[in-house]
Amino acid sequence: MQIFADADAVDYKLISICHRGDIVVSQDYGVAAMALGKGSQGPVDLGFEPTEAERRPYAIHQSGKWYTNENIDQMLMERHLNKKVRRASGKKHLKGPRKRTSEDDEHFRASFEKMIYMAMDKEK
Repeated sequence: MQIFADADAVDYKLISICHRGDIVVSQDYGVAAMALGKGSQGPVDLGFEPTEAERRPYAIHQSGKWYTNENIDQMLMERHLNKKVRRASGKKHLKGPRKRTSEDDEHFRASFEKMIYMAMDKEK
């Protein structure tokens, strides 16, 4: 799939095609917030009324941290404050994240696997 447009076009396309039960992997807090804020894609007959959490996609950071309704607002606020500090300091380039290690990969794998099992369990 190719998407040609502004910088956020891929983010919007990703969110437009994700559905209830999908898992979005992103280091972008904004994408995670949009995924968590997205409800189900129309009526789904589960045999019961799903909870709000069961109506939406899941989101996980590449570090393995889960994005949830309980932590996403704080993460977005921290992102906003960090952006303000960068603008005020006049720095155009900050040191990026450290190189990923095999431990980072293992932590993500374990966390992602746990999320998959949880999502599959809720689909039953």
